[in-house]
Amino acid sequence: RGTAVKELAKGWKQNPDTLPLLKQLIQSDDHWVIRCAALQELAQGWKEDPDTLPLLKQRIQSDDDGFVRGATVEGLARGWKQDPDTLPLLKQRIQSDDDGYVRRAALQELAQGWKEDPDTLPLLKQRIQFDDDGYVRRAAIEELAKGWKENPDTLPLLKQLIQSDDDGSVRRAALQELAKGWKEDPWLFELLYNCTINDPFQPDKYREENIRQTALKIIIKRYPDHPKTLTLLRDRAENDADEKVREFAQKKLKQFTQNH
Repeated sequence: RGTAVKELAKGWKQNPDTLPLLKQLIQSDDHWVIRCAALQELAQGWKEDPDTLPLLKQRIQSDDDGFVRGATVEGLARGWKQDPDTLPLLKQRIQSDDDGYVRRAALQELAQGWKEDPDTLPLLKQRIQFDDDGYVRRAAIEELAKGWKENPDTLPLLKQLIQSDDDGSVRRAALQELAKGWKEDPWLFELLYNCTINDPFQPDKYREENIRQTALKIIIKRYPDHPKTLTLLRDRAENDADEKVREFAQKKLKQFTQNH
């Protein structure tokens, strides 16, 4: 049904009934997919219509579906960056929306579009540390590492998350960003090594790959000739508590010994 809305908006834009129908769907259709598609088409194709911006603002505040609010946040941020209400709305959604998808969308738009705003970096740090949704926290970690690598608080915060955060998926996101952004730093090997041996990842609790396996992958790729790499690989192949990590290490150990 969402596809039909998109086809209508693109194929019959000049038809006098199309715009009123889109507005009606946005305000009264029961299905979130329809409302979402209609809002996206309205924002892209009828930006100058006087009802478009008020409708977007209204749906961000009042639509009962998080995907609709999140998609509308993205449309507003990209199409109406200069509107005086846009930035305050993003900040409000980040701090008070009860849906993680909306908070994540607003956070990403804020970080990418308003990097210089004095509230942006504090909001990222706040969400990283205190948001109760792992997806929001991981998105905030990615934006922080991408946009504020040189900030003196960024590296210590990532290290802290890797070493002590309770959420395995958050530790893994911090590890991946750190390995990406600080790959030339001499301390990285020891941090990855420690993570491979000591991270308390519980495979039953998360669908994501075990963080110990992630760290081991990075070590094999980046440090194949390090004196500790082969010993570490043998140890994980025999002793890791996670069967998937042991199998991965055994497979890599076989390849490793063939190539060296």
